[in-house]
Amino acid sequence: MFYIYHIITLIQNLLTIFRHLNINFLVSGKYLSVIIPVYNEEKNLEILYKELKPVLESIGKKYEIIFVDDGSSDNSLNILRQFVRSDSTIKIIKLLSNFGQSAAIAAGLENAEGENIITMDADLQHDPKDIPKLLKKLEDGYHVVCGWRKNRSKSDSLFKKAIPSCIFNFLIVHLFKLNGLHDVVGGMRAFKKEVAQEIQIYGEMHRFLPVLAAWKGFKITEEAIHIRKRHHGNSKYGASRFIRGFLDLLTVKYFISYFKRPLHIFGTIGLLLSGTGFLIDVYLLIEKFFFHVHLAVEHLPLLLLSILLIIVGVNFLFLGFIADMISLNLILTKKPKLYMIEKIETARTISQKEL
Repeated sequence: MFYIYHIITLIQNLLTIFRHLNINFLVSGKYLSVIIPVYNEEKNLEILYKELKPVLESIGKKYEIIFVDDGSSDNSLNILRQFVRSDSTIKIIKLLSNFGQSAAIAAGLENAEGENIITMDADLQHDPKDIPKLLKKLEDGYHVVCGWRKNRSKSDSLFKKAIPSCIFNFLIVHLFKLNGLHDVVGGMRAFKKEVAQEIQIYGEMHRFLPVLAAWKGFKITEEAIHIRKRHHGNSKYGASRFIRGFLDLLTVKYFISYFKRPLHIFGTIGLLLSGTGFLIDVYLLIEKFFFHVHLAVEHLPLLLLSILLIIVGVNFLFLGFIADMISLNLILTKKPKLYMIEKIETARTISQKEL
């Protein structure tokens, strides 16, 4: 017993030393997590897996593949379960319902163990062979690497995806001064785990992750990737998504500019409106007392407008104060999750069910 006790103590001391020296032995985590949201992609999953697996194996480091089933109504989940039975690197996250791509990515990020993270679509438009190029940029010191869809003329619908994407990229690059970048809204990108820990994703905000990362001070770059034509299934993009994306763009612009002090924008608008109303009232008073003008007869609309401007301006000021308090509350408290995970399945849980 005495020798066993000393052996256990020695092992514990060695593990402690390895942790302090950051040596990847026994205590190391995974090098890479690949997160793939899945929604009704039964015809694409097997092809994607066969393409993805050799690429990840060629990297020669520990990795995991996280498929997030976003409430699929087809056979996608059963196909993923077949993969898990023979591949312990796969993890399935099944969401309770269809919460959207951003929520699916957020669920994957929360359960990712890799120090580097890749997000990509399951529709085969993203080529797994581009993953090593993105990782190389991360190793060069960048925190976020955007996949630049440089040649996409034949891969996407011109009016449904290509043109809206170009408009979005143009607006984002110029609004947020991301000089040198061409494509920041694409779904395939690589980033460090600390970026995911710092930035919370909701709504359609996954496409703005590089913008939010740049705002936080992370180093952003891009790498040209190969975009392929979709062969199976239907695109999930439509006019409503374009509208939501534009509204989210306005939200991000406001968020980045006035998140810490929303009173700055609401207060400025309030002061301008109230000030304009006050100047109109000064003019009307001069008209009344110096020129004996009957305001209720000759300037009634202008009088009502001045009163309205002052009232609205004061409301904007109070709205700014309230927004400041809400902003402070968000800073001090953690944002709630916008999705619900029904279950997480791995090779171990699948095998236990079958026993």
